[in-house]
Amino acid sequence: MYRQVRNSPYAAVLLAALAAPPAPVLAQESGTVRGTVMLTEDSGVVHGAVVLVVEARLVGLTTEDGTFEIENVPAGSYEVLAQREHLTAGRQMITVVEGGTTTVDFELGLSPIHEHVTVTAVASGAETTFEAFNAVTTLDSFDIVGGASGTLGEALQNEPGIANRSFGPGSSRPVIRGFDGDRVLILEDGVRTGDLSSSSGDHGVSIDPNAAERIEIVRGPATLLYGSNAVGGLVNVITPHESYRDSLVDSTRAQLSIDAGSANNQAGTNANLQHAQGDLLVWAGGSTRRTGDYETPAGAVENSATRLTNGRAGIAWFDDRFFASSGFTMEDGRIGVPFASEFHGHHGEEQFGEEAEEEEEEADIRIASRRLAGRFDIGVQNLENNVVDRFRVTMSAIDWNHDELEVEGPVENIGTQFRNRTYIVRAEVEQRPTERLTGKFGAWTQVRDFAAEGEEALAPPTVLTSFAAFAYEELNLGRVRLQFGGRFERNDYRTGLRPAGHEEEDEDHGEEEELEAPDPRDRQFTGLTASVGLHTDLGAQTAFVANLTSSHRAPALEELYNFGPHVGNLSFEVGNPNLEAETTLGLDLSVRHRSDRLRGELNAYVYAIDDFIFGNPTGIVLDSLPLLEFLQGDGRFTGWDARGSVRLGGSAWATVGMGYVDARLTATNEPLPRIPPLRGTLS
Repeated sequence: MYRQVRNSPYAAVLLAALAAPPAPVLAQESGTVRGTVMLTEDSGVVHGAVVLVVEARLVGLTTEDGTFEIENVPAGSYEVLAQREHLTAGRQMITVVEGGTTTVDFELGLSPIHEHVTVTAVASGAETTFEAFNAVTTLDSFDIVGGASGTLGEALQNEPGIANRSFGPGSSRPVIRGFDGDRVLILEDGVRTGDLSSSSGDHGVSIDPNAAERIEIVRGPATLLYGSNAVGGLVNVITPHESYRDSLVDSTRAQLSIDAGSANNQAGTNANLQHAQGDLLVWAGGSTRRTGDYETPAGAVENSATRLTNGRAGIAWFDDRFFASSGFTMEDGRIGVPFASEFHGHHGEEQFGEEAEEEEEEADIRIASRRLAGRFDIGVQNLENNVVDRFRVTMSAIDWNHDELEVEGPVENIGTQFRNRTYIVRAEVEQRPTERLTGKFGAWTQVRDFAAEGEEALAPPTVLTSFAAFAYEELNLGRVRLQFGGRFERNDYRTGLRPAGHEEEDEDHGEEEELEAPDPRDRQFTGLTASVGLHTDLGAQTAFVANLTSSHRAPALEELYNFGPHVGNLSFEVGNPNLEAETTLGLDLSVRHRSDRLRGELNAYVYAIDDFIFGNPTGIVLDSLPLLEFLQGDGRFTGWDARGSVRLGGSAWATVGMGYVDARLTATNEPLPRIPPLRGTLS
């Protein structure tokens, strides 16, 4: 028998400090929903199908015989969704009576187009992407394996509104609606990855997308729940054990994939195993992937080979009230950075003469990285009170190290060493849902300890301490739903001494001048984020969604303190410790449609950003790199992204996706750099 499952949010929590006054709670008379999910083509059972009681946000999975049972469903009328990867989604209306059992059966057929369920951007539990307030795109395991991409940026680059930033095949990172770096947040199972991919173009996300059960992309401001680094959006990579951790059906689940590629001699494999018995869940998994130099019609891209190995294991205990889990992840990677040696070579010129310069230019630049992450979750659920349904605390420690290597034949020299240690605690309370109100509130804290040594140690040692308290609520008025919430966040930078300043030559004028490094003084930033949203039905198959968000982002460490040649961004960077926080006023509009023959959504947005931080080119060239100074000015991002699918007949569908963004400084109407062009896909 399948017992009640309530998919917990994948972000965890520190202690509820922001409690909205509870609305009157209805008596919690409840019943049970059970049924069977079958396959249309041969009447076989479908196991592992997600069954969602939409309004109650209660989730179940079908067992090996295709049956499911969801208990403790409050009495009332609900829509029930059954969904499995690459099968049609079934929806039916039911009525649950107090103490009774409601039976609902589904038949699902093969289809490349289907509905998705998300947990990343909802008030509590889970809901379909059609019902979500944010524009959410979900890639399931079939979508991911079909692409067999080596990096997260490559796996997402064909999705509307998303582009791929890379400095070679191994160093990619997603760009969402033109936002990059510190404005796009990467999560793994709802927790920050702790890497340095946001700080430089040659630093990539080390997560292997092929090891994911699901990837959820939230386009538009997601700062309310996840912090000021998500003003452009976020990507949440959900692993198999996290996807099933609350679904303790006695069973063993396994996934295995093998992939190969000819253009880069790619070879990779991934395996995951989860075993549930009683209240106990254990998991283990790992992957390894190697590529050679990328071949093109013009010849090989030298020094573009990559290697990535990771492993994970953990154990969890869930009973009707108490749950706890502990897991560990290890990643080890090595990537080549094509063409980087052409710029690194200039740093030795003045010190070692022409011979040293020639040797330096022959050396390949590679990045060797290691990420160790430990996580512990503990909490209680199904609480018998009128306010709190579930309380969860997550503690995470991440140790990220990477070395930038100068490789000449068998000899490797470390040019720069980076260390980034992150400690996170998040506490989150899910309210007991009522007929009208559902939501969560909580608090989050982070301590980040950053240090770098060597040629590209551009910023001083810095400790960033962050704290936030938040509340997120959704009010159901029938055909109209409202979303509202707020977040208070504080970020404190504490810096150490930076290395000695640079004496640089202005290559345009042949004059020597000593640039003054930014003062590494401590800074504190405090900001508020607020959001209101509207979701209304325009008939049975169409919905309109509008969100108005005022969000806050503190300057990144690199924007405040960097000083020196930054090959990863192809610039000589001069930070600005006087920067103020950015404030974004954003309006997102969405129209969504679903039917048996046509599915799609159109999203339009405009973001007015006060004190937008950008690198301003000065026209000066230092170390063969353009000099950029971090300045502020008001900016405006406008654009749209859309996807539509039409059934051609049977199981054949045609899908078109497009995305466009225009980003400019308001005062001068000057286009901002590195904004993706109009892009489209047809499948």
